[in-house]
Amino acid sequence: MQQSSADQVEITRKTGARLQSEVLQRLAEVTQERAADCMGVSASTISRAKEDLDKFCQMLAALGFQLAPVDAVVTNQEDLRALKRMAMQWLQADLERDLRSQTR
Repeated sequence: MQQSSADQVEITRKTGARLQSEVLQRLAEVTQERAADCMGVSASTISRAKEDLDKFCQMLAALGFQLAPVDAVVTNQEDLRALKRMAMQWLQADLERDLRSQTR
């Protein structure tokens, strides 16, 4: 098993804390009662689950997961680079068209 560096541990800790904060903030917006109702459990079950939330969020961070709202569009770095390349090519072509039309 490979040992994690102190920097990796600190990054994981900070990311886990951010994830936990996001979950708690969203839970406050939705309410424990509503979340519990959607899950078919009692609000006290949600309350007890919050006790282990920090460890769960640390695990998510260690595994490289992030949270995203259900209506978010999530992409990977490779797809983002491809989109930027396509946008750049379109902008270059559009600029060249503009320059050609100005010289006429």
